[in-house]
Parts: sequence; structure tokens; C-alpha cells
Amino acid sequence: MGRYGFRTFQPEDGPLVDRYSQTSIFFDLSFTNFWAWDKVFHYTYRLIDDALAVVYITLDRVPAAIVMPGPSRRIVGAVDLLTELFAALGQPLQIEYVPEEWVPLYRQLNRPMELFSDRDWSDYVYTVSDFLNLEGGENRGKRRELKQFTSRGAAEFRPLNVETFDEALTVFQRWCGWHNCTDCYYGCEQRAFARIRKLWNYREYYGGVVYLDGEPVAFALGETLGNCACYSFQKNVENFRGLTYYLSYHCAQLPGHPPRLNWCEDMGLEGLRVNKLRYRPSELVSKYTVILQT
Repeated sequence: MGRYGFRTFQPEDGPLVDRYSQTSIFFDLSFTNFWAWDKVFHYTYRLIDDALAVVYITLDRVPAAIVMPGPSRRIVGAVDLLTELFAALGQPLQIEYVPEEWVPLYRQLNRPMELFSDRDWSDYVYTVSDFLNLEGGENRGKRRELKQFTSRGAAEFRPLNVETFDEALTVFQRWCGWHNCTDCYYGCEQRAFARIRKLWNYREYYGGVVYLDGEPVAFALGETLGNCACYSFQKNVENFRGLTYYLSYHCAQLPGHPPRLNWCEDMGLEGLRVNKLRYRPSELVSKYTVILQT
């Protein structure tokens, strides 16, 4: 990548990425994602005209790209250079995590392309006011879950910050104790989460840690993407009934919390899909992949 001018991300690059990703609600386009998962996907980036181009290696060990348009919405320069780069690699140009509002930019290129999305990777978005609503018969399940968890012992929620970060890591370590490494779809999720500690003085994160009888049993980490709170890391030490909703219920009440909540995708996992649908998302937001022949 060196001869094409691409370089690796550093903590101080966050504001640059924010300028291009600020309207998107996808964690996949955030600086936190690029930093946390760099050891798996080996992200590199370059500014090309008015677009931010990111190149990485997928789990299938093939190159792929992300293109984030700037204010002019022109992506032709980035697509042309990436086409040259991918041709040199002997690969089609695969551009991933394209929001629906960016799809017309690719149609305007007037190039043959494949365009598709996968339900398994659509993000679950909730209206916070509806998510927190406990009134009425349609919300009896949420009331029951809160009662089921708090009946287990002394439950407490504390905001996630630099002081409670180690408590969140403790939850992760306990979660790893009853899972196989193959359960982490992308690779070691605990290692990716631990890398965020280095960003704490550069970024604004929120979330919380839940304690039961004084012991940390769950945590969630979020940040604002677009007008959404995107929760990218969340773990429970055990499948305590009601714990997930108790944690998210209190996170959503944090001061300054955005009006929407993004619980990301279900990756096609049936249990995760059932759990996310239970809380009635306001929408499923598709992510598109564009493939251009080189």
C-alpha cells in the first residue's frame, strides 16, 4: 500500500475520520472500529480528492475498501485509484458498508456493478423513548425482565468511564471463560475492546457497568454516530434473565443520550436475532456492498 500513499491509523486521526463518518450510524465506518479491530483487518487509509478511502483485508482474506464521500459527494477519484490498486492485486474492487443514501453516488459512475445487501448484517435501530417505555400491555415483557434481574440480588448500574474500564474487562474475561474463541466471529473481541483504552483521552464514550451483589456482571460501550447511540461492545458474564435489558435501559437514560439507539447487527445468529427483535426496533438499516470489475 505504501506506493499508493496509504498509511495506518493513529489515535490522533480520529477527528479526520469523524468529518467523513459523522452522518453515518454504522460502527463499521467509525474511527473506533478502525482502531479496535486493526490487528484483525489491517486498515490503511488515504484522502483522495474529497473522499476518505480505507483498504483492509476481510475475514475471507481478500482485499476490500470503504469509501466515505466528503461535502462535494464526489467519489470518482477514489474509485479510479482503488480500481487501479485492486487491479494490481488481481481482485475486483469490493466496496463495503455503503449506506443507502450513498448508493446513488455509485450509480452515477455509469460503470457495470453488482449491488447487494445481507439481512444478517443490517443494524437494529430503536427509538429511545419507545425502548424505555414500560407502560401498557405491549411492554409487560420489559417490566418482567427488569423485575427478574433485580430480584436476583442487589443490582447497581454505574456509568462506564476510565475508572470502570477494568471492571468491564473483568466482565469480558469471565465471558471468555464460558465461551470458545470460535464464538468471537471477527477474532479476539476482548483484545479489540482492550485497545480502546488508548483512545479514552481522544474520544467521547459512554455506557455502563452493571453490578450484582457488588460484582461486575455486564457492561456496554457506546458512542454517538450520527444521531444514534451505537453500542459496539456489550457482554454479560452469564445469561441472567433481564440483565441485557436492565443494562441497556440504564444506558439509555444517561445524560445527553441521543434519541436513537443502534444495537448493530445479529450476524445471522438466531438467538441474537430473537433477542433484538423482542424490543421492537423502529427500523433495520441495510448496509450495501458494491463490486466493480477492475
